[in-house]
Amino acid sequence: MESFSQSTILHIDFLAVAFIRDAILLGGAVAAWASPSGFSQVAESVKNVVFAIMLLIVAFAPSKLLAFYEDDNIKLAVGDWILMIWCIFASLILQGIWTSVLTHVTEVAAGTSDTLLFGDAEHEEQLRREEEQKAAEQRETFQLLYRLLGYMGRQWKYYGMAFFFLFCYSLSRVFIPYYTGEVVTAVFGESASYEKLHRTVLIMGLLSLASTVFGGLRGGSFTYAHATIDRQIRSDLFKAVVGQEIGFFDMNKTGEICSRLSADCQTMSNTLSLYMNVLTRNLTMLFGSLIFMFTLSWKLSMITLINIPIIFLVNKIFGVWYDTLSEETQNSVAKANDVAEEVLSSIRTVKSFACENFESNRFMQFLNVTLKIATRKVFVVIGLIWSNELLQMGILTIVLWYGGHLVIENKVESGLLVSFLLYQFQLGENLRELGEVWNGLMQAVGASRKVFEFIDREPKVQNTGTYKPDVMIGKIEFKNVAFSYPIRPDLPIMQDLTFTVEPGEVVALVGPSGGGKSSCIAMLEHFYEPTNGEVLIDGVPVRDYDHKFLHTKVALVGQEPVLYARSVTENIGYGMDKFDDDMVQKSAKLANAHTFIMDTSDGYNTDVGEKGSQMSGGQKQRIAIARALVRQPVVLLLDEATSALDAESEHTVQEAISKNLKGKTVILIAHRLSTVENADKIVVINKGRVEQLGNHKELMSQEGLYKQLVQRQMMSTEEENDEDIETLRDTSSTPSRSARGGGNATGRRIRSPSQSVSQSFLGTSFASSYL
Repeated sequence: MESFSQSTILHIDFLAVAFIRDAILLGGAVAAWASPSGFSQVAESVKNVVFAIMLLIVAFAPSKLLAFYEDDNIKLAVGDWILMIWCIFASLILQGIWTSVLTHVTEVAAGTSDTLLFGDAEHEEQLRREEEQKAAEQRETFQLLYRLLGYMGRQWKYYGMAFFFLFCYSLSRVFIPYYTGEVVTAVFGESASYEKLHRTVLIMGLLSLASTVFGGLRGGSFTYAHATIDRQIRSDLFKAVVGQEIGFFDMNKTGEICSRLSADCQTMSNTLSLYMNVLTRNLTMLFGSLIFMFTLSWKLSMITLINIPIIFLVNKIFGVWYDTLSEETQNSVAKANDVAEEVLSSIRTVKSFACENFESNRFMQFLNVTLKIATRKVFVVIGLIWSNELLQMGILTIVLWYGGHLVIENKVESGLLVSFLLYQFQLGENLRELGEVWNGLMQAVGASRKVFEFIDREPKVQNTGTYKPDVMIGKIEFKNVAFSYPIRPDLPIMQDLTFTVEPGEVVALVGPSGGGKSSCIAMLEHFYEPTNGEVLIDGVPVRDYDHKFLHTKVALVGQEPVLYARSVTENIGYGMDKFDDDMVQKSAKLANAHTFIMDTSDGYNTDVGEKGSQMSGGQKQRIAIARALVRQPVVLLLDEATSALDAESEHTVQEAISKNLKGKTVILIAHRLSTVENADKIVVINKGRVEQLGNHKELMSQEGLYKQLVQRQMMSTEEENDEDIETLRDTSSTPSRSARGGGNATGRRIRSPSQSVSQSFLGTSFASSYL
């Protein structure tokens, strides 16, 4: 031991360590200069080895310090202390040089050499972009983390209380191990006495009571503060999402948005509150424990510090492996989720082809891949647990041995050793929990990335208009309108579309499917902006109107109206600032809805169910018409409002529409001949352009698309009438079947000629055949 403790040997050891550091640095520099492109890959592969060597050197310095102080006759000079401190800092500096400066210079040099040899400037530009991307990602991570902490700043009152109670809790807990050791001293020490025992136990009891009280207040404060943050994040996200244009919802699935609103927001708020609590509590107790440990025995404290770099090294090795497998797991789970979403969203198709087992087996194949990755993760977890447990038990064993040695040598008291051991356990727990904080905060950052992307997104269609005229007459103009949907910008829907609707006119839009009819309705509703041209109402662009005013004066009734799980009154008055029962009932009567509403159990207070599930198709459509009429609109938009209804419901709804058209500008999309031929004007739209314009009589006198489609419709109607007559004859010859079955032999519904005339006109089937 004496030879080991000599100052000369001490200097030789540190000189050898310095030589190792210099050899690593100079060797790396020479290799980088000799072969930049080859060394770049080598540097990446051995950086963990260099990190391991540096950690071992850091652990070497305090080991030498302890060994030297075993000889009480030898004292360290100031230069020796400086030498040991420099050994630690030089190792850390070398690690920084290797991981940042040297690697960066190597990559740039490699790009430069490639440019000189091959004249390839693109490679250097690519390296530069990759470096910029990495730097941008790091900046973004810290910006997101800072923004998350900003939500805590908004609730500073509650978090201030929470952190105050947390500090008091941690402080009271820090003293408990010390007084535990004092109890041991009071019982087994040389100055054992009841007075000291009673005093120490009383202090411990008060500290335990204080930690209990402050712990409860801390938990309650953090819980309430977390709830306020969760509310704020969800509110900000929902407000941002509902303010987006319709194109945003075309590009983003509803399930994904709801996932951000529920799972991601919860992860952000929960993780942020939890890990900030863990971070603050463990940092307070960690520094408190270290202070007490060095106060009790700096020699025993050095044993702990020696092992910290080794623990870091082990966790680094397993951490890199575990992160790689975690990324593979996430990718595998994502693929399985894609399959599940695809199947569940089209479950009717799956069942119609009896593919339940096929899809289940396909999903299981993806799960098997995930299981294989999880199996590899099991070995990583086992190795990490074994390593940490062995290290902790090793530290404990060394502290017990060395502490016992110091007690036997009468350099420390036995109670002090007990206190130190308790601090040792507490320090290990604090370090373990602190190791989880960064990963937890990164989880919150990951969840927040898409949430903040939605919150920060500026709608591409701004509803910032302020124009609210006292009187609106309802003149509509499409001037040279061109348009493509945001999700398909290369596919033009409208190309130089121009037509005018005079106030009070009923105009029908007809033409093949995909020609741009429904897009005209969407433009008038200001769901989208045209890429060229203007959409005007009373000579004013739609975008300039006040958003609320526009959707009061322009009302839409679609093919599949959406009702909410509320009462009939609330559905009819939806979106109105002020409405009363008289307004609701008046509009319901105009829509032929009052009678069936009053026949329900609760009348106008009847809950229509989710998406109107408690109502039939015709009833939902009439409630939707009442919802449009209660606003007293100037412009009424009817987008195939009766196409999905049976004949009886269609007749009722058509009657409701017909008696409410007078005095309103109406644009309707219909495939019923009876509706189209009565329109004041018919606009035939094909491939995004107006192909024909006029009333039914004028268009039938011209050769064109409209006449062709009408002739096809009439031919189809005649064929159906012939089939109906034949069926009627068969039914008449077999009266017993009709009597028994209540219908014809083939189950075909008998139609009258008048019903046949109003069958499908200019619908998808004709459009498809024409195209």
